[in-house]
Amino acid sequence: MSKDASLSSGSGLPVLRDDYLPVALRRGLADLNAQYLELGLCPEFEVDPRFGWSGAVRERLLAAETRTRERIASLPVALFEVTVDPLPAIAPALRIEDGGTAVDGRRSSMDRCTSFLHQVAFLAWRLVDSTPLGARVTLGLSAGAQAQLGDLRPSQLAEIALRPNLIRPRWPAHDRYWAMLVGAARGTSDTALEQALCVGVCLFGSEHASVAAASPAPARRRPRR
Repeated sequence: MSKDASLSSGSGLPVLRDDYLPVALRRGLADLNAQYLELGLCPEFEVDPRFGWSGAVRERLLAAETRTRERIASLPVALFEVTVDPLPAIAPALRIEDGGTAVDGRRSSMDRCTSFLHQVAFLAWRLVDSTPLGARVTLGLSAGAQAQLGDLRPSQLAEIALRPNLIRPRWPAHDRYWAMLVGAARGTSDTALEQALCVGVCLFGSEHASVAAASPAPARRRPRR
């Protein structure tokens, strides 16, 4: 596909396969995707909504080979969405917790998760500053969220990173899509992986919207006669 070519998803987001994300930021995104898969499959985060895949999706990812997960992580979109709420007028003082270290010197899963979330906040901040389109397609950041991130000082990113709703998974319960994606990543065809990506972009937000639509509407009161 040429540099100026694009596909349009049902959500109105263009899928630009070449130039919407700078090379350095794409490498950083691949690293974050790899961390997200690794952390999300840790037993400690099985019920954490930030890694809230369905049981079927989790089992499928656990069964995927290392190379397959690496190819999935290389996609030019995040495997998670980023949400940014307005900061309070007076931010609370931050306290650095001692997450503890394993006996063999490796960092605990909680330490690695905290580091990962700080990296996500920083990447989102950089994307908003350098490529708003990349921030929208890659992380699902709305124009309003981008405006809020763009106004933040570097010192405020730590508070954003510590929020429990900073990220949520994409396609969390869409096992049929994950079957397609894992199958494409398990092969050797880049075209198949790109086609699976296009399907995934078309599904952005569909599950969250369906959950909202399935919520019962408030009962309407009958007018008095």
